[in-house]
Amino acid sequence: MKILVVDDDPFIHELFPEIFGLADLTDVHSASGGFEALDIIAAQGKPFDCFVLDVDMPKMNGIELCQRIRALPGYDKKPILMLTARTDPISIENAFASGANDYISKPFNLKDIYNRIRVAERLSEASKTVVSVNALDVGAKDAAGVHDFELCEKLHLAHVDRLILSFSLGNYLTQLDRKALKGCKVFCVSLDDAQHLYQHSAASDFTTLLTDLGESIISTVDCPHLLMSYEGNGQFICVSRDTQLADWEVLEAGIQLSLEDTSYGLTMMGNTPITISVGTPIAPNANRTQRVKNTFTRAIGRAEMRHSSKANAA
Repeated sequence: MKILVVDDDPFIHELFPEIFGLADLTDVHSASGGFEALDIIAAQGKPFDCFVLDVDMPKMNGIELCQRIRALPGYDKKPILMLTARTDPISIENAFASGANDYISKPFNLKDIYNRIRVAERLSEASKTVVSVNALDVGAKDAAGVHDFELCEKLHLAHVDRLILSFSLGNYLTQLDRKALKGCKVFCVSLDDAQHLYQHSAASDFTTLLTDLGESIISTVDCPHLLMSYEGNGQFICVSRDTQLADWEVLEAGIQLSLEDTSYGLTMMGNTPITISVGTPIAPNANRTQRVKNTFTRAIGRAEMRHSSKANAA
């Protein structure tokens, strides 16, 4: 694993090679600021596999650097760990919104860093199986049901604001303390009859539909503290710390209307209307070890129950 550590503290430059060495990771490079880091990245023949970025740096902070790294070709899914003394919810949220996959709080201990290194290695491997999709760049395949990805895949939809990878959203939830969890709501927005739509649409149409749905969620919820991930099967998990979140029925109607106002309008795919279901928001599980799996499963279950109730009432 080739690693770049970016921090304006000389002590970090001396410490981290030793820490990474404990994990038998010796290909470690360092930079003292964002502009130097970008120059180093540009000069490398072999791309970096992982980044550790300090948040508080002069001229270019770690948030901006993370965003600029994510915009570079081939770096949209590389593991990025943010290193900072800030533990408030907004700072954590901003780090993940910028594209970070994990968040390391100062002061830290060697065991914590070592464990995060191993997690970064697993993220690096897992990122190779995540499909990065840009609706404008999907190959022209006109045949319905012909796709470069499975319906269940947790796609990375390019250019959808506030959308991050699934494991990153899970890490974000894990980082929040009990106080931050109190005002936190999690809900799922699900594309109804996703399997049927997937089978009766071309890849470019289906990915455009998912992108439109992601953008419709952002515009309708209209919350500066919203983060979300695409979990596959036409389902988006959304996390909001906005205590004034609109009622779920209002959200559902608003997202549906926004989706209909896109280029799709009321277009039918395989004679199936394009509709969505929003599950009632839930509070995240307080137990850190069970928080992500239980919370995501419950949120998706709520959206599926909503879809079933509408189908039964029809």
